[in-house]
Amino acid sequence: MLRVGFNGSSISETTIPELNKKGEDVNIGWHALAKDFMKGRQVISEPLTLGETGKWKNIDLLANHLINSVIAEPFREDPRLVIMVGAELAAQQRLRLFNAADRPADISAAQMAASSVAGRFAFIPPFMPGKRLAVTTLSNLHIYTQENTRYFRAEFDDDNCEYVHSYLRNEGYALGNPELYAAVDESAISLVD
Repeated sequence: MLRVGFNGSSISETTIPELNKKGEDVNIGWHALAKDFMKGRQVISEPLTLGETGKWKNIDLLANHLINSVIAEPFREDPRLVIMVGAELAAQQRLRLFNAADRPADISAAQMAASSVAGRFAFIPPFMPGKRLAVTTLSNLHIYTQENTRYFRAEFDDDNCEYVHSYLRNEGYALGNPELYAAVDESAISLVD
């Protein structure tokens, strides 16, 4: 469900898992919904550079920009806002912090800084693209399952000598308030030294 929520971009009648390994064709996820809202106002898609020699020196500055320029003004001070960082961006941030640490106190500070970005709680969600950076409240990410559409099957198929597992349901994704979601698209970010 999270894999499709973070990566879903279209709905196919018959999905092709070999080509869409992250469930891109299963359903339209949160990020794709935000990209369609108000002509993409909530998602930065223009190319940008992140790193010491880039336009944005670090993730903190970029996340702060998302909060103060993309999130709607009434929600900017919401204490529930969290920063979701792709694993590749988080690794680059941690490497920069640890390379700058030359005393035990600096190393300790670098370890603690990994869970905070732009003064907000930050984490690496499972299945989120590695270079994506997003700001929202967790309660803003909705998954709706239509009543009486769940079908679960788990059994051993003697004829084919295989274990069969399926979980089918009629499901949809939504943003409670699209103006409470801001992100930088993973295709827009280039990492530089």
